[in-house]
Amino acid sequence: MVKKRKATSIQPRSLTDFIEEFARYFSGSSHLKCYRGQRDSSWQNVAGIFRPELKELLADEKRAVRKLISVQPHEFASDETMFDKLVRMQHFGLPTRLLDVSRNAMVALFFATDPGPLDSKPSDGMVTAFAIPPELEKYYDSDSVSCIANLANMTAEEKAEIYRLRESLTGDLSDTGNIKKFNEDGVIERLLQFIRAEKSYFQPIMNPIDLFVPYYVHPKMSNRRILAQSGAFILYGIVPPKTMFFPYLIEETKFVIPQGEKRPIREALDNIGINESTLFPDIDKAAARIKNSYTMQLGHRMKTSSRAAKSGN
Repeated sequence: MVKKRKATSIQPRSLTDFIEEFARYFSGSSHLKCYRGQRDSSWQNVAGIFRPELKELLADEKRAVRKLISVQPHEFASDETMFDKLVRMQHFGLPTRLLDVSRNAMVALFFATDPGPLDSKPSDGMVTAFAIPPELEKYYDSDSVSCIANLANMTAEEKAEIYRLRESLTGDLSDTGNIKKFNEDGVIERLLQFIRAEKSYFQPIMNPIDLFVPYYVHPKMSNRRILAQSGAFILYGIVPPKTMFFPYLIEETKFVIPQGEKRPIREALDNIGINESTLFPDIDKAAARIKNSYTMQLGHRMKTSSRAAKSGN
């Protein structure tokens, strides 16, 4: 596993700066790279359900998942696995144990230059680049992904019991004896029931490590938004109590976007086709962008008329 390292911080001040810094970063490692953009550089890179203000949602994760499926069953009818369901829930706005990332650094930069609501406090943005070691890279149909995704079907008490079980193991967690002891416990047998519902062949040889590390997951590119944003996910397992971090994390490099540079960088991104209508291909987003463009034109004409009137006086 890759132990968490101190994050490197870089501060580009234009789109050109960002591209140059990104090119230097990209050439520094052969690991797969992905990116996440946030409008506030003080925000933690953590899946939504683990945010401190959503601790009650995390405690009631199983019920929340079932509530959404029960009221919109047709939306989930084609989903074959729990991971598929979590992706759809994330798309519709329910915080899950998935962290959205992109393979396209320009997409992440777009989100990092979001000015935020009018009443929000101005803040620097941030693009976090993640270097994914091969052992933490999985695909949507991976057994490890099934193990973690189905934690969403477990109660808070069951997840706490899994953590206690893991803590009771000594030595190498991948040792045959530890794996056998782990899989024979009642709470793991309960988790195995959910995994076998989507993979009937799944054997009781789950590695304890698979429930406690984050994995980068290549999703199915069947969702229009995922396709438009070159999207992927980092899937979180069980987080140790009283912390928002894992004992093992993927290496991070942070690109801080000064608040004052957000607007010109976003305008430059728009000039190369990175904007809301291309990243959010839903019709409501396209309509909103067309409406906003006319609002901006009206504002520009009003300012021009005002200046002309003052000049005439």
